[in-house]
Amino acid sequence: MARRTHDDALGVAGAETVIGTGVVVHGNLISEADIIIDGTLDGSIKTMGNVVIGINANVKGNVEGQLVSVSGVLHGDITASGEATVRETGQVKGNIKAAGIAISSGGVFIGRSIMEMPPKLNLPSDATDASNELGEQDDEA
Repeated sequence: MARRTHDDALGVAGAETVIGTGVVVHGNLISEADIIIDGTLDGSIKTMGNVVIGINANVKGNVEGQLVSVSGVLHGDITASGEATVRETGQVKGNIKAAGIAISSGGVFIGRSIMEMPPKLNLPSDATDASNELGEQDDEA
């Protein structure tokens, strides 16, 4: 039988954090994994994973993650490295800063939005000369 390490004594390493319906949390959540909220949170969320704010959720605080989906109520700002989505039942009262923003019909968004492109790829220096090989002419002629 395989022996579990001390860090994974409960078998939940890498598992997502779930705050269920009826649960009330006061404080900030910081994680590297996905976070799902369907209860009440009075505090901010910061994760390298995805954040799902469920239909029964009421969150008062800022949310930072990769993909952020809101089906409940959020009073705070969203910062997403990927897409931020406000679903049909979602309400966001705060600003959204993300690479992509989607608001479903019926979803409520009150605030400002900023879409930021993901960082550009750093091309090797010789790749900039490829345009000349594709038929572009220099002005030196």
